[in-house]
Amino acid sequence: MPRYFFHFRVEASLFKDEDGEVLADASVALQHARRIAAELVHGGESTNAAIVVVEDGRQLFEVRLSECGD
Repeated sequence: MPRYFFHFRVEASLFKDEDGEVLADASVALQHARRIAAELVHGGESTNAAIVVVEDGRQLFEVRLSECGD
């Protein structure tokens, strides 16, 4: 199964996920990124941020925290 990395981007800063998660496929990775984003929003994180999903060095998705607002 592939390993996906869930980097955290705020404006020009990128905080890399060094460990990643082994998940079944890209659709599961997208669901996981949306859950992470929602948890961050509920924890008070700025909605100017995003979760960037990467597999094998290639960006697959970007889930903006603004998409997870109440």
